[in-house]
Amino acid sequence: MKKVFTLILALAIGFGLKAQCPLTQAVDFTATDCHGTEVHLFDILDGGQAVLIDFFFANCGPCQQATPKVVESYYAMGCNMHDVFYMEISDRDNDAVCQNWCQNYGVEYPTIGGPAGGGTICNTYQIGAFPTVILIMPNHQIVIQDLWPINNAQTVISALEQHGIQQHDCNSVTYDPQVTITVDQVLETEVTATFTPNEDCASYNYMLATESEIQQWMNMTGLELPEYLYTYGIPGEETISNTFTELEPETDYVIYAVPVDPDGNLGEVVQEPVTTTPGGGTEIMPDFTGTDIEGNEIHLYDILDAGQAVLINFFLTGDPYSEAPMADVIEAYRLYGCNEHDVFFMEISPNGHDDACQVWVDQFGVQYPTISRDGGGNDIAQAIPVGYYPTIMLIRPDHTFANRDIYPPTLDYILDAMNGEGYEQHDCEVNVEEAENQSIKLFPNPANDFVTLNGENLGTVRVFNALGQMVEEFVANGSELRINTTNYENGIYFIKTDETTLRFVVRH
Repeated sequence: MKKVFTLILALAIGFGLKAQCPLTQAVDFTATDCHGTEVHLFDILDGGQAVLIDFFFANCGPCQQATPKVVESYYAMGCNMHDVFYMEISDRDNDAVCQNWCQNYGVEYPTIGGPAGGGTICNTYQIGAFPTVILIMPNHQIVIQDLWPINNAQTVISALEQHGIQQHDCNSVTYDPQVTITVDQVLETEVTATFTPNEDCASYNYMLATESEIQQWMNMTGLELPEYLYTYGIPGEETISNTFTELEPETDYVIYAVPVDPDGNLGEVVQEPVTTTPGGGTEIMPDFTGTDIEGNEIHLYDILDAGQAVLINFFLTGDPYSEAPMADVIEAYRLYGCNEHDVFFMEISPNGHDDACQVWVDQFGVQYPTISRDGGGNDIAQAIPVGYYPTIMLIRPDHTFANRDIYPPTLDYILDAMNGEGYEQHDCEVNVEEAENQSIKLFPNPANDFVTLNGENLGTVRVFNALGQMVEEFVANGSELRINTTNYENGIYFIKTDETTLRFVVRH
């Protein structure tokens, strides 16, 4: 008699005692479905989709009858790729049972078993009977607390449509292609911008023009703006940086870009206005204040007003043209007294952040201030403006330009510019105590045909150029080593032993 009563009770729970979910506000959960995929409820809702949850268990007769109709509606509503996301949760079935259930009924949406968190979720939502189908909107409100009876797939479809959820084709994916325009530099006749597509953007086309130009071109072709950009714009796919040249100074332009999704559909046109700087330049160097990579504030006019001329090397990190003159600039810095006499050296990068500029400083052994993009380098370069890189400027103490661009940027031309202003060369100040305690001596410096090392226990001696590349390696057998520098190019070199690092200059 007890067994009969238990069977009747089980049938009553499965069939006749339907009870809705009493909650009106969704409770977040994270669980792993029977295929190993993590499901986070609020991530789905906050992404803009509604969520339909079918609470079931495998041996439930009404669940077996309802599931094929829910699955059919899943395909009609876009297979979790559009307005609504389907999932089902069992309070008791393990992953193996759930996988078999999915195979039998063609369930392609996430199925969370009891041991994987389904039991806890069912308790949280106070599910008292099965199946219970609920609908949660993106604002986390539970708007359907129990969809029952489910006579056919249209029952589910109609219920969802009443809440603004539309039917979609499973084979069509909705994309949102976008491309971001970042203006990197604005000069008199040039504008540099970076174009960054999102993951839905398969390609994009871009151009720069004045508003009147773009309107005229559209009228001539009879195309609207998106189609015109797609037809005549510069194509791009990955993130790229482009410099638009031969522009008019002090002119309003617009940078346009139109993204394209994987199906070839055009997205919304992005527009970024930009105005080129005034042309003609000025004889007065504009003042600036920047912060070097060591955190020191550098105020140009403070240095000039104290009586020193200022030499500024504008450079780009990662640019071989900017790297080429570095040995000569550093040699000039030492020849003119290491910022302690007539001329103060500094360098400014509009593109390199602090970390990139620190690598630059370490690579070339820079000992004068370096202002990166983080310290205001890009703002300074635009305010002057600087047209190309490298640009080496020499400014007199009266704030006027002695030379707007020392070109070519070689040591001879730098020396000529200094000599033309009457600036004298000076030795760099040396810490006498440190020099006296140096166990290894190097001479002559600068070197022409040879350089000699003298000291005890020289051991392995390596010579590196200013780029950090090893030039030669020696094993010293005594207290003196003579290195032939006849074939060395002019520039700065470093000698490293087991005990110390020495610097010398080759000048033929």
